Amino acid sequence: MKKNMSAKMIKKAIDSYPGGICFSALDGRVILVNEKMNKLALELTGHTILNAKAAWDELAHFANNGKAEKLDQSWLPKEPDNENGGTHQQLFFRFSDGSVWRFELRFLDSNTVQIEAAEITELYQISEELYENTIRLRQMQKRQKALLDSIVEVNLNKEILAAKMHIHDELGHCLLATTKAMTEDSLADNADMLRKSWNSTIRDFSNISTVWTVPDSSLQSELMQVAELIGCKVIFSGKQPTQRKALQLLYAAIREALTNAVRHADATVLTVKIEQDEKSYHIEISDNGSVSVSSITEGNGLSALRQRLEQEGASLKVLCDKSVSLIVDIPFNLDEPQKGGRK
Repeated sequence: MKKNMSAKMIKKAIDSYPGGICFSALDGRVILVNEKMNKLALELTGHTILNAKAAWDELAHFANNGKAEKLDQSWLPKEPDNENGGTHQQLFFRFSDGSVWRFELRFLDSNTVQIEAAEITELYQISEELYENTIRLRQMQKRQKALLDSIVEVNLNKEILAAKMHIHDELGHCLLATTKAMTEDSLADNADMLRKSWNSTIRDFSNISTVWTVPDSSLQSELMQVAELIGCKVIFSGKQPTQRKALQLLYAAIREALTNAVRHADATVLTVKIEQDEKSYHIEISDNGSVSVSSITEGNGLSALRQRLEQEGASLKVLCDKSVSLIVDIPFNLDEPQKGGRK
């Protein structure tokens, strides 16, 4: 008598469970199944669960019957491969009332199988929205990269034109100063000044494709505008150079790092750390990109940057330790004539 009352209480308790539940032996013989599971199975298969193994096979090969549809699992987040060798399986169904149910099969031990059904309508809607948003974000990222390429090309053309105009003015000034010195018979007195002016103009002319000629006052504001437009924040740490050439070289390096960080590493933050000793600025430019890198091949951008820095007496190192960092050393005396290489 007590045994029968205990069984009835267990059955009543499991029937009160809002989801569906079924326990069976490995061969499918039903041990215990509640009313909700039988109701769901009836709507999907046309009968209650008589054999759990056969019922799961019917659900796995379910064809839409007008009362419910089987959902694919593309909206689910990617998970690592199951370590239990397929002991956990899932199926998803949307019923005619709009509710979404997840059916899960688990092997509890070597003798018992559990099939559980739970309503996940709200979770499904949120997950589907997240999946659609992910698709949209990927499309936006492609457009963002295309926009970045366009911005870089437009700015480069603008800078080359400005550089040509700037060098044209410098050539004019040099010619006027030289002509004046020759006319006033003061060429010998002004030889050093004229030589420096001509050397500087010729050096800029030979490096016209990589000279940054945006006015000093707008270097940072223009960079910040571009960074904001492509979704990458630039954070400075330390005091920026006050010398014109040093500042131009710094921003040329930052611009190249910004381009590569967004294009190749999907970075959203670029950090510029500036330190200085008695002779030079030591600058480290790093990003929070999600792409792991062990080595890189320098393209045209980095090669041109390295060439320009070295021509001005500065240096560039590229470090690859999971992410890419640019190490730039810029001496204080850039505006002074250099011995050797700067003629």
